[in-house]
Amino acid sequence: MNPFHLRNWKSMSRSMGYLRIVVAAGIALLAPSYVLAQDISADAQQEIAAIISVKRNFTAGQQKMDSSLAFGLLAAANDPSVFSFRDSIAPIGGTDVNGNLLARAAALLQLVSVEITANVNADLLNAITLANGVVDQQSPQWGLIAASLPLGSLEGIAARPDVQSMRIAATGQTNAGSLSSQGYISHQANQVVSTLGINGAGVTVGVLSDSATPARVASLIASGDLPPGTQSLPGQDGSTLVNRIDEGTAMMEIVHDMAPGANLIFATAGTGAASFANNILALLAAGCKVIVDDFTYFNEGVFQDGPIAQAVNQVTASGAIYISSAANSGNLTNSTSGTWEGDFLNGGPVTGVLANAGETGFFHNFETIDTPQNFDVLTVTSTFMSLKWSDPLGGSTNDYDLFVLNNAGTTIKGFSAGVQSGTQDPFEFVRQGTNCGTATASGYCPTAGDRFVVVLFAGSARALHLDTERGQLSLKTNGATFGHNAGVNTVSMAATYWNSAHTGTRPFTGFANQDEVFSSDGPRKIFFNPDGTPITPGNFLFGTNGGVTLQKPDFAAADGVSSKTPGFTPFFGTSAAAPHAAGIAALILSARPDYTPAQVKAALTATALDSMTLGVDSDSGYGVMMALAAVQYALTH
Repeated sequence: MNPFHLRNWKSMSRSMGYLRIVVAAGIALLAPSYVLAQDISADAQQEIAAIISVKRNFTAGQQKMDSSLAFGLLAAANDPSVFSFRDSIAPIGGTDVNGNLLARAAALLQLVSVEITANVNADLLNAITLANGVVDQQSPQWGLIAASLPLGSLEGIAARPDVQSMRIAATGQTNAGSLSSQGYISHQANQVVSTLGINGAGVTVGVLSDSATPARVASLIASGDLPPGTQSLPGQDGSTLVNRIDEGTAMMEIVHDMAPGANLIFATAGTGAASFANNILALLAAGCKVIVDDFTYFNEGVFQDGPIAQAVNQVTASGAIYISSAANSGNLTNSTSGTWEGDFLNGGPVTGVLANAGETGFFHNFETIDTPQNFDVLTVTSTFMSLKWSDPLGGSTNDYDLFVLNNAGTTIKGFSAGVQSGTQDPFEFVRQGTNCGTATASGYCPTAGDRFVVVLFAGSARALHLDTERGQLSLKTNGATFGHNAGVNTVSMAATYWNSAHTGTRPFTGFANQDEVFSSDGPRKIFFNPDGTPITPGNFLFGTNGGVTLQKPDFAAADGVSSKTPGFTPFFGTSAAAPHAAGIAALILSARPDYTPAQVKAALTATALDSMTLGVDSDSGYGVMMALAAVQYALTH
């Protein structure tokens, strides 16, 4: 059995389904017989047919937009083609889809924050300005522009030949003091400092999170919870973020507790993927030998390194060790997973009114041929749901769509049906609408029991990754961690059950220190090199062992510890685990300044305490990091 697909086989028996499809037909689309989509009512199929009909008539500009932009434009213009399903379209441009003519006209002038993948050039930047837009960030290196554009100008900009795709600005999240973190004792960092006399001196640690505002940093320096000289990269302290919570200061507190002699530099990760990637490189240039973050952007690639992961690759190649939180999206071991991963399995052609509308796609069967089910069920709600598949970033030619139905399968509540025709990312997403729970609710409002339906609109079978970002699914798998958090050169951190470190009176021992139930699991399968070339040409499926499997997470560390930053006492999440690991890495480098990132990781691997199943596993990797043993190893190797 492919080790990537170790799952709860009592409730999910897919391996024979995968094998049967491959042996019988080569790919799922060629299966000789189909299971009818009996799970989806005729009314719901009619709504899907209407959506597909609109999609088939997208303009050149609309084809490059994500589904929320393309359909949102039509809804804002009160286009009759979307009347039958407009309640499932989240409004954009500051007006409800049912707004009057004056409101719709005003909406065309409202600025919308978008990310543009493009050949970044002066002519395109000038066109954005002439359209009364604002370029918020630009990066020719990553081929990205973050801009605020009037709603009425989006289609014209998207249609330009130097633009590959356009999407709503990416949503991201963190993976969450005279106090000392209890992890100082639990990880035995205190013994490194007191017994060996090693405290992180000579090492600069770079921290990336949402914000570390100057007033908060100054307060913590004054109280002794941050060292004098703690600073942020110029203009990158995150002060401009609307929902800033100073999580970066809480992270720096933990690093300082673990390695009190280390220097600290902060940079925000919260102003977009391009800015995040640039700040990673800037921290390296500022002299950081250890860099740590706790941030995830939902649109990061699952099966290929995007800009942030590529920046990680650059800094590790230049001698810095990079550490990141694995995220807080649950795991299969604790039945908290909100992820489903597996190969597309043909659930039969779309039928009835869908076929009459000209649709030639196929439903995805989440189970096996023997026990078909063409939907998965949301059991714990979330605000963001996405579907990704094994096509290259910026080059997807297989077109999948994502629909959300009510618990009876009779009504479409939300959908994402963008076009993938060769320049777009393999990505569809549905986000929570506005005013949910009120009489003015608009767009998709999640409810436990909602059904997720995946349709292969056109193309070939691919590996799929359905993600609810801290929600939970009835049919679930492992593989929650993704993006740069699970990159090949990232040290990816799980969180150890909070009470292990919360008392702060004794060191970790191993199996008594299990992972938190929310800690994201692995492993991570990737199918493409960073430049988009296939790792296993022609083989993009789990069931035929395409691509390569990365051991993720790598280690576990403490959370649930104290800090003085308001809102972070205690400080939970893999966001807290990552800076504990960064502090331990700083102690190792303080002892051995000549160590490479690979040597630091080797010291951590050789001395970690096994904490979940015997041996390396997809929950805590090699186990819980231990500072004293790791530094002693480094001093003798």
